Amino acid sequence: MMLPDVSWCKRGGPRGYITTKEVQWDIGKKASGWVLTIPAGTPFESSVPPVLRWAFSPHDPYFLKAALIHDTLLETGYRRAFADSQWFEVALSVHAPMLRTWIAYHGMRARRFLQWAFARLFNIQPTS
Repeated sequence: MMLPDVSWCKRGGPRGYITTKEVQWDIGKKASGWVLTIPAGTPFESSVPPVLRWAFSPHDPYFLKAALIHDTLLETGYRRAFADSQWFEVALSVHAPMLRTWIAYHGMRARRFLQWAFARLFNIQPTS
C-alpha cells in the first residue's frame, strides 16, 4: 500500500506542521459546492495523547490532512462533533487503515464525552 502524498505540508512552524500549498477539502462529498480552502503557510498540529503514542504517531502521513482539516474547522468555529466527523472522512479519503482510523476516531469522541461528563459532574468548563 502506498502512503498518501504529504507534499502539501512540512514539519515545522509554531504547532509542529505547516502547509506548503493551498489545501482544499470538499465537505460532505466531492463536488458538493461546499469547499474548505486552507492557504499555504497555515500552521497545524497532529496531536496524539502521550499515553497513546506507542500505537499512534502524530507524524503518521495517513492522518496529517485529517488533522489539518480538523484544526481548521475547530478554529473557525465549527462544532467539535462536526470537526471530528470530518477528521474521520478525511482519513478514509487518503485510504488510512480502517481499524486504526475507527479506533482513533472513537477514542477522540470518547475523550470528548468524558470531558463533558466530568465537567458536568464537577460543574467546570472543559478546556478543549
